[in-house]
Amino acid sequence: MKIKTLVIFMTLLLAFTFKFDVADANTFKEVKNINSSTKVYEKPDSNSKVLGNVEKGTFVTLISENHNVSFSRITYLTSDDKIIDGYINGSALEDAQYTIKIASSKSGLVVKETPSLKGKTVATLQHKMVVKDFGSVRDGLSLVQYGNVIGYAATNFMSNTKPTTKYVVSSNLVVRIIASPSGINVGELYKNEEVAVHSTIAGWSYVTTSSFEGYVVDSNLSSKNPNATTSSKPGSSNTSNGSKSTYKNCTELRKDYPNGVDSSHPAYAKKHDRDGDGWACER
Repeated sequence: MKIKTLVIFMTLLLAFTFKFDVADANTFKEVKNINSSTKVYEKPDSNSKVLGNVEKGTFVTLISENHNVSFSRITYLTSDDKIIDGYINGSALEDAQYTIKIASSKSGLVVKETPSLKGKTVATLQHKMVVKDFGSVRDGLSLVQYGNVIGYAATNFMSNTKPTTKYVVSSNLVVRIIASPSGINVGELYKNEEVAVHSTIAGWSYVTTSSFEGYVVDSNLSSKNPNATTSSKPGSSNTSNGSKSTYKNCTELRKDYPNGVDSSHPAYAKKHDRDGDGWACER
């Protein structure tokens, strides 16, 4: 009972960490890239007032799409850090590449509205919170996203994650964009599915699979591989899922496990764990 109460308290604490709602149930903002220079209009109509022009390679925030008229509502920063809210042809948008990072500062990761330390603070993310890092912009700041929080944070206050392998122990495990039951549902995982856990905070784990990524309730995960055999015939080197249990080197291992494996995994071997951190062949 005490543990359950503590989890509820920590979840509420996470919700109040932010200075505004990070995951409106009806919206899901995305960072996009511009694939060709295009005009930004005041309305979803090319005959309306032109607000500006965005160049190829510019990061923009996708607010909403209107497939009926081929226009998408976006916001972007001008060269003088002015925020423009308008519409562009949706064909000019493409997915932006990012790296999964973890907030490494124990005092929290401050997210600014503009790429300036003097900019307005839009949120402070807790230590160990996972963010999408779209890359350095300027002045030691990177464009980041957590749920619907999109802004700029100190690059050196984030670090790479070292994922561990776990397995889903319940059916239809919901994946959410933030560590909260109110977060948008982005998909469901099936029982016994393998996931890579990047961070765990207040009872929530950030996981990635070949199909989804986001937060799940950690109590629905286990380090025990349900597909692993308890015994094997002498000389056997394969697990029940078809992957080898022994590998000559990390090059071979990463063909089956791109992120490497932890010490509880059947494919783990000390010879592949050069830094002795319990994780073999991490990138």
